[in-house]
Amino acid sequence: MVISGNRTSVTKNKPTEFKNISFDEDARFALRINQLLLKPLGIWPAIKQRSFIENLVATVLVIICSFLLAFVMLPGLFLFVKVKSVAIKIRLAGPLSFCLMGVMKYCSLIYDLKNLNDCIKQIIADWRELRSSDDRDIMISYAKYGRVGATICAFFMYGSGVFYAIILPNLSGNIKSSNNETIRPFAYPSYYGFFDPQASPAYEIIFSVHCCCAFVMHSVTSATCGLAVVFVMHACGQLEIIIRWLDDLVGGKKNNGNLNERLSMVIKKHVQTLKFISNVEKVLCVICLIEVVGCTFNICTVGYDLLLQWGDNDAIGIITYTILLISFTFNIFLFCYIGERLTEQCEKVGETTYMIEWHRLPEKKALGLKLTIVTAQNPVIITAGKIVDLSLNSFCHIMQSSLAYLNLLRTFME
Repeated sequence: MVISGNRTSVTKNKPTEFKNISFDEDARFALRINQLLLKPLGIWPAIKQRSFIENLVATVLVIICSFLLAFVMLPGLFLFVKVKSVAIKIRLAGPLSFCLMGVMKYCSLIYDLKNLNDCIKQIIADWRELRSSDDRDIMISYAKYGRVGATICAFFMYGSGVFYAIILPNLSGNIKSSNNETIRPFAYPSYYGFFDPQASPAYEIIFSVHCCCAFVMHSVTSATCGLAVVFVMHACGQLEIIIRWLDDLVGGKKNNGNLNERLSMVIKKHVQTLKFISNVEKVLCVICLIEVVGCTFNICTVGYDLLLQWGDNDAIGIITYTILLISFTFNIFLFCYIGERLTEQCEKVGETTYMIEWHRLPEKKALGLKLTIVTAQNPVIITAGKIVDLSLNSFCHIMQSSLAYLNLLRTFME
């Protein structure tokens, strides 16, 4: 209250609007792992206008990565066709399928670069439009979950890549052919009809290029897994904020504005989050299908190779294939887990909408919440090619299928 002479004026203390002045730093924190994984592949989206040099560097990186993937893929296919032994074909099928998965996922990322760019821009916008420090704390906690998941995935993938592409060929020893020729092993068996890959310096060059190829393939796998977990965790954070706003809708003790403004905020945020999830589904749909089919096959072949190494008492081989098996299993588990978590969070929005004291709202306002409940009952979920819903139940089926194929393969090869 302000008293001036005979006039008395009343000044209401309006709550100051929260502005996240550190939104740029927060967005970098959430997306840092993805940026580190995608930039070397030349497919980190241009959030801001890029210079000619930056565009040129990105194009050159895409060309180099494509060449490296083709350098492993094509000679591997030639060798697979040339070999007549079924046992050798089975041993070649594992590395070849992993290469094929890398090529397909890399092409999918390049093809969906626009949707990928839209998702990242939406994440930055969500950090900019925060309305309270409590909302910021929620988003930071989910961003940490995303970073941890992406980091663990990258650790397993690069660790298995180092063992498979560098350590295993160097420590497994040379092989004597039927002609008493010494054959030095490659990480990815290939057929080169135009020159002798065993002669120096051809062997050293090919071995080095194979190591670079391994880096690209494991980077693609780590990047796709990292994108999935960061995007889905961000969506879960947005849904958690909506749940918080719904709890405050009737009383209005935490959020500013009247009932109409609070209800408008909830509906706008819900629609915006559903659009974001829909874009994420577009980016991950094909990638998840490749991951589900490829990991089912790779778990089977790696498990078979592990049994062979166990029978030969090859310690390095056992360690390498164990790490590979853990990597593939963790990858598919992470995809299924985040799919399950997102579905639960979407359904929780509907449950919270029903559990609030909606009977205290005006009749028309209460009816407005009906669409939120209906939408939450049919959530936008992450699928593998619109065929398989990613959930923990799907993970169990994938593991059962892999083990069934492994038993079938063992029976066939005996």
